[in-house]
Amino acid sequence: MKIHWFIVCFISTLWMGCGSIKDFSNPLRPEPVKTNQGTLYVHPDTKQPFDGVYDVVENGVRLKFEIKDGLPHGRMQRWYRSGQPHEDYNQIKRLRDGLQRSWYPNGQLMLEANFRGGKMLSARTWGLSGSVASTITNGSGTLILFDTKGQKRRESVYIDGSKQ
Repeated sequence: MKIHWFIVCFISTLWMGCGSIKDFSNPLRPEPVKTNQGTLYVHPDTKQPFDGVYDVVENGVRLKFEIKDGLPHGRMQRWYRSGQPHEDYNQIKRLRDGLQRSWYPNGQLMLEANFRGGKMLSARTWGLSGSVASTITNGSGTLILFDTKGQKRRESVYIDGSKQ
């Protein structure tokens, strides 16, 4: 038993010593900089466009997204304080692309939408009760969005994938 414990400690020490375990207690946070084209994320030391993952927890809410050349690019995820997923979508150079899903705090699906190059192709929203509230087909229609308590937040009209 002593030999087994020694081997586990030895391997753990080697692993940590080789840098395989990262210290997330003080993560590198890119700085958001407002520009004419929107927000650009830069390295806090070099002030150059950031490449990497932005993963923070603020006020109990976790936000994680990928950044390439200073722009949000890749998967974007947000969670409620409870740890339940809030939203999940993909973006290419700031534009939504692919499936987007948003949930109420109880786990009920709130929104499911498909995008290509920032244009909405289709979408469906649900009320907190689970009933379908709105549908967008072929990029056109009225999308009704709700807050986390199920109250109507806004209505948006889409024509050919663009919000009017």
